[in-house]
This record gives sequence, structure tokens and C-alpha cells, in this order.
Amino acid sequence: MDMDRLSNLPDELLVAILSFLPTPIAARTSVLCRRFRHLWEASPSVQIRAYVPDKFVAQADGALLHRNPSYSLLSLRIELHDFKRSLPDSYMPSLLAKAASLGLCHLTILGFFNFEPILSTIFSIKTLKSLAHPNIVLNPHHVFPSGLALTCLTSLSLGLFRIESAKLNQLLSELSLLEELQLKIFSIRSLIISSQTITKLTLVTVGSKLDTLKLVLPSLESIHLRTWHLSHSLFHIHGEVPLLKRAVIDLDELHAQNVSAVTNLLNFISHLEELRLHVKESADEKNPSHILLEPGKCPPNFPNLKHLYVGLCFHKHNFEAVIMMLHNCPALESLKLVQESPESTRRARGRNRKDWRSNLPPYRNVNFRNLHLGMNKREFMKLLGKKCTVETRARN
Repeated sequence: MDMDRLSNLPDELLVAILSFLPTPIAARTSVLCRRFRHLWEASPSVQIRAYVPDKFVAQADGALLHRNPSYSLLSLRIELHDFKRSLPDSYMPSLLAKAASLGLCHLTILGFFNFEPILSTIFSIKTLKSLAHPNIVLNPHHVFPSGLALTCLTSLSLGLFRIESAKLNQLLSELSLLEELQLKIFSIRSLIISSQTITKLTLVTVGSKLDTLKLVLPSLESIHLRTWHLSHSLFHIHGEVPLLKRAVIDLDELHAQNVSAVTNLLNFISHLEELRLHVKESADEKNPSHILLEPGKCPPNFPNLKHLYVGLCFHKHNFEAVIMMLHNCPALESLKLVQESPESTRRARGRNRKDWRSNLPPYRNVNFRNLHLGMNKREFMKLLGKKCTVETRARN
């Protein structure tokens, strides 16, 4: 005999289950039976998603503006397009004010919307712990409100366009509990990020000519740095990150003249324990060249590095550079090398195609685990010895 286990669950548990569903889908459960008629309205998570202004207003009114004040709100996710011509100027601020009165902790706004009218409202929500507005770009004329009420904020995600470092650091200085920061930056020549509390940083540069990046983050433990459509000038990175342990570096469309910046970056983060490095060479490069380490320069030492992942085109120059790096990784426990062929190799012909060919022993990838064990360590050392660089042999 089949048993209705769902009906035996308490209302609190059913509400928790409904909180994982998008609000429009959770609302459909109201037709199941009388018990479910208003159960979805108590969900601590509200997701409002619509591409038509009328539907957006209908969802927002039913799920939030008319919400029972006795039902607390932990998470609000809004997905919309540019409705500023169809929505009254006061509608979004009133929507967020209602959410704030319900104890909102996590706010995510996706899509395209004029951020300025709601800026002061968002920054006045005292209970907010995380704010994600990644698709909205703040222009230089935007001024962050002073005397912020975001004393509980631990996670922040924003887009910045030609923002001044002083304005950014003024904001960060007032967020005394901020631990995680995600920034997408556009058209910035110089950037300084300073905070005493940030432990995790995600920085994405898009079409930028960033010459200098300074990080004064004494508590930083993890960084994800990504470049999209970067100009020929790559940034010089320096600063203070003594506790950095993990780094994910994605460098896109690199040219031969970027090699000194890449070398400088590797030296800056050489004290970490885990590194995932993905380098994509520009499709405009006709011939392979040094892109990872500068010729004639000593490779960085990685005394604490335990886990290394490298994805790039392992032509002769890159493969030699990686081997030189591995000789300076005495604590390495796992290694993965993945061949990533740039667009240039598909257009190459004859001798040029041969120059772009991977020098990895399996010609596709190399994967070593548990290098602290004798057998694996011997195989690893065999790789280093068999494919020792020409430059190293010449010096010897």
C-alpha cells in the first residue's frame, strides 16, 4: 500500500523544500491541496524572474510586496532587463525596502537595470550579508553613500567602469566584515585594492589596459584572476598578500611581449600551495614564442607548492619553461599538464605547424598524483630528466 510521506512532513520542512524552487514553480504547489494553498508564501527564498514588465510586477507584488510581515525573508534574487521606461522610479526602491523590512540577508540582482536609483536603498539594508550585482557597471560619477549600514556584509560582487581606486577603497574600508570580493572591471589603467579583512578575491578584467595592479590584502588566502580581451600591455602586479595559499589564473589572448608580466605575476604568488594556471596565446601570433617565463631569467621558486595544474600550448618554449618551474617545486604532490592548442596552430602550415606541436610525452596531457610516494616520484623525475631544457643543459 502506497503511503503519502509528503503529507506527514511538518510545515517547516515543507517550506524549506519549497525554498529551493523558483518562486513561480513553488507557487504552483498551491493547487495540490488546501494545505499547500498558502504554504509557498512562507518560503524564505524569493526568486523573481521575468522578461516582460507586467509579469515582473505581478510576480513581485504577489511574492514580496503583499507578503505576510510575519514571514522572514533570507534570500531575494531578481532577474530582469532594462525596465526603467516601464516601471515607476519608486517601484524598485519600494520593493527593496519591503525586503529590508523582512530581514533580507542575501540579495542578487541579475540583468540590466539602472543601478543609481536603488543604490542608497541597497546600501541602507542593515541585515544584508551578501550582495551580488555583477552585470551592472558603476560609472565614475557614481558615489557610494557614506556612513554605510552594511555592517554585516561578508560578500560583495560588483562591476566597475573607470572607477577611482580611492572611491573603491573608501567603500571597502567601511565594510568591516567583508571576506569575499568579486570585481569585474572595464577600462581601468591602474587599480589598488586595499582591505584588512578580505580572504577571497575574484578579479575579472574585460577589454582593459590595466598597467598596474596593487593588492594590499594581508588576510587574502585565495585569488581568481581572469583576463578577457586584454590589450598588449599586461599589468604589473605587486603588493602584500602574505597568507595567499590558492590561486586560479586565467590569461587570455597573450602576446610575446606579455612574458615579463607573466613572469612577474608568478614571482608575486610563488609562496602559495595550490596553483591553477591557464594561459591562452593570441590567435594573431604566427610563430610560438616564450610566453610563460622570460628567456635568460631564473624561474620562480615555489617552496610550498603542493598542487599544480597548467593548461597551455606545450610547444617547445612553453614546455621548457614548465620543466624549469617543476625543478623549483620541492613539495609538489600532484601535477596536471593539459595541452591547449591556440587558434594559430590550425592556420599553421609546414614548419610552423611542427613548431606549435605539443612536447608533452603523451602529446595530450600529463597527470601525476601522490608524488610523495616513491614510484610516482621516480616517474615524475624521469619526466624532468628526459625532457630537460636546452637552456639548462647549456648552462651545465
